Amino acid sequence: MLRSAIAWLATAVAASAQCTAAITPLPGGTDGGVSVLRRLANGELLVAGSFTTLFGVTVNNIARWNGTAVIPFGVGLGGPVQAAIELPNGDLVVGGSFTTAGGAPAQHAAIWNGTSWAPLGTGPGGPVWCLTTRPNGELYAGGQMFDRVQRWNGSTWAGIGIAPFPAPFPLPVTAMHTMPNGDVILSGQVLLNVAGSYYDMMRWDGATLQPMPGLGISPQSSLPTGAASRFVTLRDGTLCAVGAWTGHQIVQWDGTSWMPVPGAFSAFGAAADLCELPDGDWVLGGGFFYIGSNQAARGVVRRHNGVWSPFGAGVTGRASTLLPLPSGEVLVGGQLSVVDGQPAQNLALLVPTCPAAATIAGAGCVGSGGLLVLSPVSLAYCGSIQRSRATGLPGNAIGIGILGTTAVGVPLSTLLPQGLSGCSLLTSPDALTLLMANGGEVMTEVAIPDAQALVGIVLQQQVAVAELGAGGVINAVTSTNAVVLTIGSF
Repeated sequence: MLRSAIAWLATAVAASAQCTAAITPLPGGTDGGVSVLRRLANGELLVAGSFTTLFGVTVNNIARWNGTAVIPFGVGLGGPVQAAIELPNGDLVVGGSFTTAGGAPAQHAAIWNGTSWAPLGTGPGGPVWCLTTRPNGELYAGGQMFDRVQRWNGSTWAGIGIAPFPAPFPLPVTAMHTMPNGDVILSGQVLLNVAGSYYDMMRWDGATLQPMPGLGISPQSSLPTGAASRFVTLRDGTLCAVGAWTGHQIVQWDGTSWMPVPGAFSAFGAAADLCELPDGDWVLGGGFFYIGSNQAARGVVRRHNGVWSPFGAGVTGRASTLLPLPSGEVLVGGQLSVVDGQPAQNLALLVPTCPAAATIAGAGCVGSGGLLVLSPVSLAYCGSIQRSRATGLPGNAIGIGILGTTAVGVPLSTLLPQGLSGCSLLTSPDALTLLMANGGEVMTEVAIPDAQALVGIVLQQQVAVAELGAGGVINAVTSTNAVVLTIGSF
């Protein structure tokens, strides 16, 4: 119903907007490579790698950005950072090739508790390339150790049985990922010899290692195989791996085997990371030259409807890590010296020329659950699903999502006898949706068609709340503030 209502609005637009996405350097950047970009639970951005300054502020290989200022992690780390993971309690574990943390000895792995650094025992035994955890709290570090995956149980490290190849300087385990059932999948060249063939994709269930069939199986006579740089779970649940295999940079797991992504492009070099734009398009970053209609599309490319295209002239260097931001933009980090023809310092942004926007209008009223507040969770980009969350609902209530094109201000008491004083209808009720409350909140969803003619259209969004009594009788009707959505396109 909502999709049809919005699609109808497109007929009122005289001409389609011409929207593109651009890649632009981020002023200041870093003075060295960026390996890790992560959004922390408190909303701050974690930046880590091999640098001593971030946006001109002196740091040592790791820092965070709160939107206005750079915040160091004490005196930082004494060497490059390759991986980071935030634990459920808020502690931050990092791995890399550093040998000190906070000025004290720490061999390749350390933990930040919010105020200070501490080593993780005597370290995993070599440089760390990747980190993951299992639901039981175990921490795993993959890298260039004698046993290439080490498990930390809170007091000691122990290998899981991946022999070095070649010894004594092993090829690293380059990527790990925890599956929904708790199994850990991992990738690296020449991991396990099974019946005379080596695998570069493995699965660990906490006790045993099993090969994952598909790409990356190599007989001993044709070593080495490829390897993944990162595992990525898409919004629809599809698990992908990006890296470098013969003729492929992206593969996906179909439940039984790794398979090439249909329509994937050819390239010289390797992919490093993958993410989705708000409209569902893919962005792939790495250190590659795109082979297609535009060979200048280096390092960062976009997939729309199965077709790959460049962002301007691409980048000079390697795009190592991608981080989608709540604004819809994508932060790009790596070893970037030029971005779309402009000098860069290792950080860049993918930005839409027709950005979406969301603002708050009016105010919610107070019901038996407290003040009702509607907040946007995502923005209204063409081809996306826009979501907002209403909070403050009592347990005995249902919500009604209201979507309109015109701002109004009608007291609910003039529309319904159950309307409470101070509560108002703030938008024309052009489309309505029933919303079931869960834990004092409801979530709205608005499917935005992939039509550029919708760009610039403004929608009003609100949630009305019906408080129920015995037998389902409506005792009171209240309402949230309004969210004003402007449709954009990436």
